Amino acid sequence: MSVVDLVELVRDGVVRIEGSSGSGSGFVVDSAGHVLTNEHVISGQSEVAVVFEDGTRLRSRVVSADAQRDIALLKVDARGRRLTVLPIAAAAREGEEVVALGYPLDLGDRMTVTMGIVSSFRTLKGVAYVQTDAAINPGNSGGPLLNLRGQVVGMNTSVERTIQGRDFSAQGIGYAIRFDVLTERIAAMRSGGFFAAAATPTPRTSRAVFGPESGTLDHDPRDGSIPTFDSGTDVADFVAEATFTVPHNISRRTWSSGFMIRRTGRNASHVIVFHKSGDFRHYLRIGDPDADRLLWTGSSENIRTAHDSENHVRVIASGNTGWLFINGSYEAELDLSGRTAAGSVRLIGAWFDGDELTGHSTRFSGFTVRRLQRAYGPSDGAIEHNPDSGFIDTHRAFTSLTDGVIEARFFNPYPASEGPWSSGFLIRAGRLNEFHAIVFTESGRWYHGLRTGDVYTEQLANRESSHISTGSGGNHIRIIALGAEGWLFINGSYVDKLDLSGWDAAGGVSAVGAYFAGHGIAGRSTRFEDFTIWSAGAAP
Repeated sequence: MSVVDLVELVRDGVVRIEGSSGSGSGFVVDSAGHVLTNEHVISGQSEVAVVFEDGTRLRSRVVSADAQRDIALLKVDARGRRLTVLPIAAAAREGEEVVALGYPLDLGDRMTVTMGIVSSFRTLKGVAYVQTDAAINPGNSGGPLLNLRGQVVGMNTSVERTIQGRDFSAQGIGYAIRFDVLTERIAAMRSGGFFAAAATPTPRTSRAVFGPESGTLDHDPRDGSIPTFDSGTDVADFVAEATFTVPHNISRRTWSSGFMIRRTGRNASHVIVFHKSGDFRHYLRIGDPDADRLLWTGSSENIRTAHDSENHVRVIASGNTGWLFINGSYEAELDLSGRTAAGSVRLIGAWFDGDELTGHSTRFSGFTVRRLQRAYGPSDGAIEHNPDSGFIDTHRAFTSLTDGVIEARFFNPYPASEGPWSSGFLIRAGRLNEFHAIVFTESGRWYHGLRTGDVYTEQLANRESSHISTGSGGNHIRIIALGAEGWLFINGSYVDKLDLSGWDAAGGVSAVGAYFAGHGIAGRSTRFEDFTIWSAGAAP
């Protein structure tokens, strides 16, 4: 059809998005009132205004947002209004004529139309785009790029005016998020209990990283289901985390939030939830919701209970064991032996009866799932002592790691009466004298030191621990390292939190046989076994 006829056909489906931080464009994607726009248009907001061309202004809530792909899905209450839906194309071709629609910032309530062709298809930072020469002006972000059949081949998102440091301002290159990416993300955002429409199956992914995702879990006690959001992952070992916002203005009511993990079916998963009371619980679902097994219950002073407060929750799963962290503090070890198969990870907006409140929702942000993959081991060996070499005695794993789980059992090399010894790990080791050192000694103390390029060591911790065995046996050491935070476990018991902020670059991992000068005896060695490294998918 002609461009004039095309614009008249679709203009009621193109909308202006207005929020507290600015404005942009969007378009209607179904008759239920869902609107697609860029995540950067609504970033940090749970509600924005959707304005149609005839001036009708409707409130909308943010259903879900994908900052990585710059896509957000909104929902308006369109009862009594007939919506113009813009269908998503199934294909596009280079050279095809396209039209970009939107509401530029300098024209207020006036929609603009520009025309061009599909110049190319490009993938930038893992996201597929349509490249076009159609003019995309500031404020057009989130608007549709249409073929002449009225189908959306992309969502306008940015203009590149420099390439590899050179100025190409006379040849603005426009990008629109490609049609197939939009189709896949709309389906994923609709799933997971955001609204009462029939759930769209979420495609499983083997990616090392999912997220970060932000959105809302809407409460509707009438539908009989738990408000959830499914990551669509298929993982057994992972690091999952999200920040939950306590529902607003329910100080006299109860609430609960948390995770379903290793979910393989409707009633088959581990469930970890925390509650307004300050309690957290771990259930195992084995097919019958009336037969949930309570595996762990505890209370935490770290749970924030006031309305609108935020709780960051992290769950790490590795084989039969898991670990729960709330607001950066270690809370409990989880027994995951009852369900070890890979499955999805879901967020929960309300778990217990009475916690789901009509008209309320649970906001979440930073929902990320990172796969734990074995990067090294298990390895057994011995570290020879060379006290006169001037070097730290180590066994290098020849793997690079930023985030993950590191563990091994070290056998004490000789009784303390024969001399001092020290064992443990160097992690994130870069060039010479760049690493964190976490070691324990024959005196029953553990030590955390940081070097960042010279022989000077910053002592971050030097403490006694009753969990260290100094006799003829050995010690199992586990370190969990995630960004600026770490946690130390000795012989299965939690010991302390580690400050890893001073050196967060990827680097090698080594088992240490003698760390301090004067430690170790020539001709002796420190044996180790089950030296294993699990690497977490790179943080997005």
